[in-house]
Amino acid sequence: MSEVVTSRHNVAINLDVAEYLSGWRPDGGLLFLPALSDGRAGDAVVARIGLFGHPIRATLLGSILSVRRVGRPALPPGVDLKLDAVSLPAARFLALAARGEKVEFRERAPRFVVGRSLKVLRRGVTRESMTVNVSEGGCALAWSGAVPAVGEVLSIRLGEGLFGPTDARAVVCWNSRGGSLEGCIGLRIVGDRRADRWWKQFTGSLSRAGVHST
Repeated sequence: MSEVVTSRHNVAINLDVAEYLSGWRPDGGLLFLPALSDGRAGDAVVARIGLFGHPIRATLLGSILSVRRVGRPALPPGVDLKLDAVSLPAARFLALAARGEKVEFRERAPRFVVGRSLKVLRRGVTRESMTVNVSEGGCALAWSGAVPAVGEVLSIRLGEGLFGPTDARAVVCWNSRGGSLEGCIGLRIVGDRRADRWWKQFTGSLSRAGVHST
């Protein structure tokens, strides 16, 4: 087991398949991580999880249910997570891989090449950034200055509506410090139903308008 835990409760951890399967409780969408943490119940967590012997990794979002700071061999210290609904498919995917079952990757959704200014809130500071491309699940965003770390959660303003502005959480799933996408980050939208609906309407309008996709 290896781990890196930051003050924002971002966790990067590699687990044995037996560790993952023993900690995964699909009926309740719960996952136990044998990782030391100074977090408390209710804190948000972004967990980047890999399985030893497998090339796949997944980013899971959730909140802490409980923390065990002292343990024993049969009951190690760690945290119980309640996974967000958006992370359950990825958690199940990891379980299939851990059991040695055949897993298939979904075909990548089309990326629409479009520039749109988005207001992004990070660490209490709002900035405007321009999209490089957009998909049904998120976007690539041009970023000035040091790029946010993979796993960091930002907030973006999606638009105004009858009930006021729509905001959504977005997790950084990749960043680039070189190449054609130098200074860009990839965001995956993890908002509520209202935010998801707004984003799907937006990407649907791009498709209907014939915006170039890749």
